[in-house]
Amino acid sequence: MAYTYKYPRPAVTADCVVITREAEPKVLLIQRGNMPFKGGWAFPGGFMNMDETTEQCAIRELEEETGLRLSKIQQIGAYSKVDRDPRGRTVTVAYLAIVDEPIAVTGQDDAANAEWWPLSDLPHLAFDHYDIMQDAIRLYAQIVVTEDKALHDHFKEQKERMHELSKQMREQCNHVQELCSNFTKKQ
Repeated sequence: MAYTYKYPRPAVTADCVVITREAEPKVLLIQRGNMPFKGGWAFPGGFMNMDETTEQCAIRELEEETGLRLSKIQQIGAYSKVDRDPRGRTVTVAYLAIVDEPIAVTGQDDAANAEWWPLSDLPHLAFDHYDIMQDAIRLYAQIVVTEDKALHDHFKEQKERMHELSKQMREQCNHVQELCSNFTKKQ
């Protein structure tokens, strides 16, 4: 027999914030097809199934609502304001995905539409998605700066390695020239 608790439990949802890695980054939003906030814009997301993790839920909901299939996401945080969802007590776990550029998407399932929006020109967001967006932007900036620094360091290393190889080649060429010079002098 399954154990039941006498305490009420909240519902759990997961949201996926997808941002492009462009000079002017864009974020993927869905236009809600159902109440609450019908017609409003939100992140792709929804209720977690009993047999999945919040990460699996975020990936599944992203694909169900937009057709976009991603596997690499990073947790932004958990959001649990008591009144964050008018349907009842709901806790969400938000995830971030970074893509190079906008990918073709279409509103599916309970999403009436799916579109890429410039971060500098966002529409009004449903639920507490402004709070999530602020945290997503902070995490995005950390990841992009870290990856850009790693790439910069890699290129710097490669440049130094090439400089060292070039120096060794010059030394070898000078040595060969010396040998050739000595050889011709002896003849």
